[in-house]
Amino acid sequence: MKPIIVTTTTATKDEAVKIADILLNENLAACVQISQPVLSCYRWEGEIKRDEEFVCSIKTEASHFNAIARVIEKVHSYDVPQIIAVPIVHGSVDYLSWVQNQVDEHSTADT
Repeated sequence: MKPIIVTTTTATKDEAVKIADILLNENLAACVQISQPVLSCYRWEGEIKRDEEFVCSIKTEASHFNAIARVIEKVHSYDVPQIIAVPIVHGSVDYLSWVQNQVDEHSTADT
């Protein structure tokens, strides 16, 4: 298993919950944590922007990244949503086993 955390941001909590629900229902994620609003400062179309966003931290298996990206791109309101992944280098054996059991044994999605 190659556990990863996929991160995306959304403009609204409702959008974040919608993405989380789809990923969980399709067994692409074991857990999606949605943060309180954070202030994102970024450059877009030549201007500095500042917006409140919700951060989604998606715990999953690396083999599901492409399917997760497709879900986010389909549902997301942004033209260019953040979709990045980082490996989980270390974690408790019990937690990582739980993640694996949630996304591997039950997955019905096209990865």
